[in-house]
Amino acid sequence: MSSAIVAGVAGVAVLVAVTAPFMARYGWDRDELYFFSAAHHPALGYVDFPPLIAWVGWVMDKLAPGSLIALRAISLAAGAATVVLAALIARELGGSRRAQWIAAISWSLTPYILGSASIFHPTWLDALAWVAFLYVAARLIVRREPRLWVALGVIAGVGLEAKYTIAFLILGLAAALALTRERRQLMTPWPWIALAIALILLLPNLIWQAQHGWPSIHFFSSQNTRTASDTSRPAYLAEQLLFLGSTTVIAIVGIIWLWRRGLRVLAMIPVIVSVIFLVERGRSYYPLPADALAVAAGAVAVDQWLRGPRRALLAAAVAALQLAVIVLAAPIIVPFYSIEHLLSSGVWKVGYFKDEIGWPEMTTQVEHAWSALPAPERANAVILAGNYGEASALQFYGRGLGVILSGHLSWQYWRPEHLPQRFAVTVGYSRSELDVLCARSQPIAAIDNRWHLDNEERGRLIATCSLKTSLSTIWTSRIARNQL
Repeated sequence: MSSAIVAGVAGVAVLVAVTAPFMARYGWDRDELYFFSAAHHPALGYVDFPPLIAWVGWVMDKLAPGSLIALRAISLAAGAATVVLAALIARELGGSRRAQWIAAISWSLTPYILGSASIFHPTWLDALAWVAFLYVAARLIVRREPRLWVALGVIAGVGLEAKYTIAFLILGLAAALALTRERRQLMTPWPWIALAIALILLLPNLIWQAQHGWPSIHFFSSQNTRTASDTSRPAYLAEQLLFLGSTTVIAIVGIIWLWRRGLRVLAMIPVIVSVIFLVERGRSYYPLPADALAVAAGAVAVDQWLRGPRRALLAAAVAALQLAVIVLAAPIIVPFYSIEHLLSSGVWKVGYFKDEIGWPEMTTQVEHAWSALPAPERANAVILAGNYGEASALQFYGRGLGVILSGHLSWQYWRPEHLPQRFAVTVGYSRSELDVLCARSQPIAAIDNRWHLDNEERGRLIATCSLKTSLSTIWTSRIARNQL
């Protein structure tokens, strides 16, 4: 195992060297602000994500209060751990030291893994759970140690508390077992013990969901509708190629190698989960952690194949192609560019970095609107944000503001029990929405940022609103919502 660890650490060193210097270049993403707000409201469940990310944020906030770098370091550590696990998988498949190095370096240099330091997000806790699950699954299939099913159950249960998408990996393993001679394992108690362990670990979250009317079901329905509308099936496949780059070749080789070696369960898992998300219209990055298994197997195959100068030259060409992909794709997933270059290059239009820009300026605008209210009005008013990003940013950056509320997703539960107020400074509500809520409303400003970057918030209204009735009366019917 020591050789695999050394190879993994080498891959981690590459990952850290490339990404760590840019970990906090632009600022907080809207989702990061939201998860940080959730960390201040620790619970057993949330509308749109399981609770692990909030509890991790809670711990990190105790250790390094308000540190974006500390939070992103968690994601980087999770991504780095998948690199070590890729090397360990290669070792389990019989790979030499060189194969383990190939696996670690290849996986660490995929644009997908390079993005791990760019955002504090459940995606990276999920990725770690997936690759750990696959490592244990590989050991289980290769070594035939049925007690490893217990470890699979623990990993699956923890993974379900990070992101529900690991359920599709569990389904992929079950389907692969059922379609091969390994189906006999399903006739033993061990897989069912593993499933029971996973469900027991998920039980606190299920209880929270039941107590709150299963809000996540409503959320995922709206999320799937949006994902299907903005991610076509050709785009899904193209983005997967972009996330892996030329490492796609190694992954394909790995799947073929596993199939020919009789490890057909392992060969089928990455294919099955990719097809599931393709049909289900999920995001292209959802199944990518499963490709760590394929890349590790491909590294073993490539190592065995690399005999002679011509093959070495071909491998060098593939490596050069991967570097070219990194040069092209990395600015989209790693904040290499200054904000000025980000704007002038147009990269902000195709990436997510635009959601990291403008929150302090928006907060300043709301502070001005709030302070302009007469003191008697402020004493009986609230700030009502239209979405979780606005509310979380105001909570984080705001100084001297009143009670900050939002009915969006989990924010709907983070409110006082009684809401008698009938006056609000609204943030992000459209004119038509104000007409529904307010007896009288007055726009004060349109949200902008110093760069005039046209992100999701720019142009939305900040307004005063005399509500038609108290917030308590309309909270459930007009304010709270589980949809994106």
